[in-house]
Amino acid sequence: MHCCLKMLFNKAWCSGKFLKEWKEENRVVIPKPGKDDYHECSAYRTISITSCLGKRFEYKFSMRLASVLRYIDFDADHFAYIQSRSATQAILTTVETIKKGLLTGHYAGAVFFDFTDAFGSVNRSSLLNKIRRDFGISGRLYWHISSFLSNRMPRIKIQHDIGEWMESIIGTSAGTRLGTLLFIMHVHDVPKCIRPKFK
Repeated sequence: MHCCLKMLFNKAWCSGKFLKEWKEENRVVIPKPGKDDYHECSAYRTISITSCLGKRFEYKFSMRLASVLRYIDFDADHFAYIQSRSATQAILTTVETIKKGLLTGHYAGAVFFDFTDAFGSVNRSSLLNKIRRDFGISGRLYWHISSFLSNRMPRIKIQHDIGEWMESIIGTSAGTRLGTLLFIMHVHDVPKCIRPKFK
């Protein structure tokens, strides 16, 4: 079985494509905690669940992309989705910055902002342009990212009810490992004064 998977993954890698079946997503609906009204769509989030083989190939591919981001020293002020950059580090950095400001007699404060439907609102054409222009990614790595983003077919799953397949034309697919890396690459050019960043 291991040899078969290796042959399949190598063929997918050499072709520069994610297989169609690996891009089919069952989007599970999860209620957001602390909402007053659960009759609104905004009170829920969706998480994409892909096939086991697709998830495994995506994991191997995302490790390759993550190593590229580490090699280019991707935004030292960004925490999350990259090895050795945790939420705890982001919190400690924020606390230490505020504490330093207070101890030196300066004004100190923090502003927090959140993206509405962050992963689901990414313009894929803009993202692909940034990946090529700002990160210099090309060749098979670029074609795999492009393939991962194109022709994605999600359907909503709520308990035992499953909706029809439909084509997804925006977003990076929340719940996928590769989607999170692509999202932070998409927002890498926010103003440098916004730090630390955690998303």
